[in-house]
Amino acid sequence: MKKILGLILILFSSFLFAQEDENYYSVYVDENVMDFIFHSRPMVEINYGYGIPKNKKVVGEFGNIGNWDLRLGMSEQKNFKGALIDLSERFTFGSYLASTAQNFQDNTGKIGTEIYRFGIGTRDGYGIGGSFFAIVPYVSQSFVWTKLAGYDSTGLSLNDRTVLNDYLGTFRFGDKSSFGLKAELFSRFQVNAYYETSVVYRRHLFWYWSGSFLVSQIGYNALSYFADQLVDNSPVLGGIFNFLLKAGYLYGYYLVRQENMNWPFNMDGNEAPLTFETVNVGFSFLF
Repeated sequence: MKKILGLILILFSSFLFAQEDENYYSVYVDENVMDFIFHSRPMVEINYGYGIPKNKKVVGEFGNIGNWDLRLGMSEQKNFKGALIDLSERFTFGSYLASTAQNFQDNTGKIGTEIYRFGIGTRDGYGIGGSFFAIVPYVSQSFVWTKLAGYDSTGLSLNDRTVLNDYLGTFRFGDKSSFGLKAELFSRFQVNAYYETSVVYRRHLFWYWSGSFLVSQIGYNALSYFADQLVDNSPVLGGIFNFLLKAGYLYGYYLVRQENMNWPFNMDGNEAPLTFETVNVGFSFLF
């Protein structure tokens, strides 16, 4: 999370990039913290998604789920270099996911689930547009707490029930990323479409998780710095590559953690997390 954790990770990124400007920190805070505080606008967003839970250690097949998601936050769009738009958003969210919240697929004989989750997140991207219409591809990262409220245990093996019972009835820490597109009309109404991946840790092993998270974010910040240079030199094409590079990086990091939740640490003792992949659509109102 480049900006939500900027004051911490700036130490790593400054070491990697060897900034020559002695005012780098104050410029960073002015442009990415203070500017957002004073110029962002309230946002209310509602999304609906469709997808499936997964766990590499569960033999039974999960049923597909529907996902209702409500987000409240702040949104800022800065115009620069002509029609180029810099999108920054910070939000809190709550979600309800359940097999009964979808009717696209028959879940007979599959593991039905009911899930609640909440968390905080950021969303950033570069797009193009003006006062009446704008379109922005973006990448989002979030911390999330997820509770498995119930599941259908019919026909499940002892191993499958043991794994799922570790999530049952308690909020478990995790994270999620999404890669999507926002279209804005008249600076007030936005249509949103995105693909989302989520990891829920079976156990939160803080030090192993911290190492894994720092590795991921140092790499993400290094990639962000490179992408910013692309945008500075070619605003439109650079904005597209900014999205593709960041989305590819975060999705790749999601894949390597499907079997080893704290990769690349504790490889012998890691467990497979509960994961979700959903396709989502929704709309936002800006005030």
